[in-house]
Amino acid sequence: MGLARRRTESIGPGHQTPLTRGTVVRWTAVGLLVTAAVLVLILPWPLPYEETVAEIMDERSSYLQEQCRMIAESAGNGSSTGGGYTTQSRQQQQQQPFHNYFLQPRLGLLWCSISKVASTTWMYQFNRWAGVSDEKLAYAASDLKALARMYYPVPTRADVEEIRRDPARYAKSPVVRFMLVRDPIDRFVSAYEDLIVRPQSANYRNLRRFIFREVYGVDVPLEKNGNVTSLPVPSFSDFTEYVLRKVKVLDPHWNSYYNLCDPCFLQPTVIVKLETYERDVAHLLQLLNLSSSSTGYHAEDFATRRLNVNHNREQKTDDGGKRASTMARLAELSGEQFERLYHRFELDFRLFQYDASQYFALFRED
Repeated sequence: MGLARRRTESIGPGHQTPLTRGTVVRWTAVGLLVTAAVLVLILPWPLPYEETVAEIMDERSSYLQEQCRMIAESAGNGSSTGGGYTTQSRQQQQQQPFHNYFLQPRLGLLWCSISKVASTTWMYQFNRWAGVSDEKLAYAASDLKALARMYYPVPTRADVEEIRRDPARYAKSPVVRFMLVRDPIDRFVSAYEDLIVRPQSANYRNLRRFIFREVYGVDVPLEKNGNVTSLPVPSFSDFTEYVLRKVKVLDPHWNSYYNLCDPCFLQPTVIVKLETYERDVAHLLQLLNLSSSSTGYHAEDFATRRLNVNHNREQKTDDGGKRASTMARLAELSGEQFERLYHRFELDFRLFQYDASQYFALFRED
């Protein structure tokens, strides 16, 4: 009896059984989980890592240079900057003019202009940087490129090589080498809509006749609409067929980026995409120390003066990010036509990391 009493007394109010300790542990764990959940909700925890714009630009530039190296190796010359030719051809190539390159020496900016990719806005700005008055800009609004050439001489290949090697001789050091691109098919459709459907010059109104003559072998009769005589509008399929057949007629509005700018030679350090225009341009202006209007270089124009930064960019896109009008126009093509069209711009898609899978899906058999 004494032993039993001592055992009973040893389990008093101040002593916990193993079962009671387990219950306390479980409730303690629940309390900690609840506390942790509340802290996650109310505390300003850091967001997941996101690339900076500078890192995105570095990645775009590095990717392009790697693709250029692979293209050069597949061509057998082992160089992405023009190697593999004789001394004589090398001397000739050194004098090759780069008609689309514009060097702004005070800012240290070398730009390759591409039609249908905000070129009007940037040509306007380059003229402003050269000191051209608003009155003169308004007078020459239809040909800002010719106006800009009065202040920016056409550089040769040798000039560009020297700018890369010793930028201080031409501009402040270092020189930002800059390209602005957009989805190649989107740009091609935009060229059709702006130059063929809604031509602003007699040259492109007359081009309608050449398109019909090339595709159908006959002149299309003029249409009379009241007192106005005009040519009917070629379909997007007709326009595409004309462009694909005229291999040597390389209009700058639908010529490829690869042909217009030779990006493997330029090796751009900043690649602005029209799809992320505002963010990318803000980064470029920061590199040029133009983020404030106090610089005197009219940086505020990019924020307040919306000069034809491609109105097509504002159109609605589908879930895949493609413009609705682009997808609708492509639906007018045959699968064979689209294959040929894509092949024309394949290097542009490859070098600037554009995805054509959604376009191919339009022509995929079920």
